[in-house]
Amino acid sequence: MVMRVKKWYKLLILSSVISSTPVVLYLFSLQLSSLVLFLVMSSYAGLLLLLVESLILKLEVSNSELSTIYFSVPLSDIIEVEDGLFATKIRTRWRVYRLPPMENIHMIPSKTSKSRF
Repeated sequence: MVMRVKKWYKLLILSSVISSTPVVLYLFSLQLSSLVLFLVMSSYAGLLLLLVESLILKLEVSNSELSTIYFSVPLSDIIEVEDGLFATKIRTRWRVYRLPPMENIHMIPSKTSKSRF
């Protein structure tokens, strides 16, 4: 099963990139300090990276494994899957993975136990 990023998140990031492009180009044409230009360009590059990530990221669930371009985790290691408004959190025994909001994320099996060791 393949899960992709939710469409509203893609449209939100795309609209923020489109709306911020004229502002970034205008600020780039002004004679500002190099620190301000660096901050503007790095924040715009971060938006572009979020857009590219939302367009190419997909979760693949096979019989025994959950894999993305970033990681591959056995399904037996997944403790909790939390679907938030702006993020999907996958908690395993070793790490917590935060991804953009994904479609059909509730179909991933998880072991939520309230007992502590």
